[in-house]
Amino acid sequence: MNFRDNIEVSFIPGDILSAQMLEETYRYPREFLHLLHEGHSDGIISGLDFVSDNNGVCLTAGIVKHGSKYYILPSNVNLDEWLKRYEPPLQESVEYFLELVSEEVSEPSDLYPSIKSAKRLILKAEREKTADSIILGKYKFRSDKGICIPTLQSDPKKTFDEFTRPGLFQILFCEYAHSSGETTYHPLVFRAIKQYLEKKSALSPYEFALLSEIQNRGIVAISTLRSYASINKKVPISELKTLTREKLFQEVVECVQKPYIPMVYVEGQTIDAQQDENKRTRHSKLL
Repeated sequence: MNFRDNIEVSFIPGDILSAQMLEETYRYPREFLHLLHEGHSDGIISGLDFVSDNNGVCLTAGIVKHGSKYYILPSNVNLDEWLKRYEPPLQESVEYFLELVSEEVSEPSDLYPSIKSAKRLILKAEREKTADSIILGKYKFRSDKGICIPTLQSDPKKTFDEFTRPGLFQILFCEYAHSSGETTYHPLVFRAIKQYLEKKSALSPYEFALLSEIQNRGIVAISTLRSYASINKKVPISELKTLTREKLFQEVVECVQKPYIPMVYVEGQTIDAQQDENKRTRHSKLL
């Protein structure tokens, strides 16, 4: 077994590019992507984040895996401007899936007629999900109002409500690739969970593990989220496998928002800290 040589290609002004140089510049980046993300499902591999600024919401540059091929969005796209210019024009107050669809490309490039592309990935807005597409989210079009990205709310009773609220950008539909072989939620969702956990007064061991996974990878596998909800709600994992993405998210955030009461060992028995506090209070009153 031999590894490939560590080849360095130097481009010197005035030199003629050899066939080996061209082959190396073509092969290496594709080999790297395939090896690094071989186990990932189709979906967003990197980037394609949603960033709000004064000009609206932008979809950032990134990489998408579709049909075991990799497609690169090289620059940011202003989604609000893109939706307003969409053809045919979008209908007012109608929900659309924002999705990435693969299509054949037959025409050669005007700039380089000898270079032909077999396929390309395009961004579309469709009322029904297109077969074999990758969803970025769901959006109810309003010509007088741009995309609203969900955020955490200060009201404890409505902390995660925006993530399931109709009318806002429904990010839970977004298909983000994971090395486990199935898609998971967009990192924006996990950033919200991370933000909440970092402010929580006490974390359970499972919440520490969940927070650590988000901090290290930015995303968490759906199977891990099912296990987390199963442990907290004391239900079999099999009952959670049939849940929709929205319902599973609601189950997870319900567990995340549940106060954690650590167990303590008192007088030969294990009780939770609240019971211990009540016991100490009763004892002090008797004294």
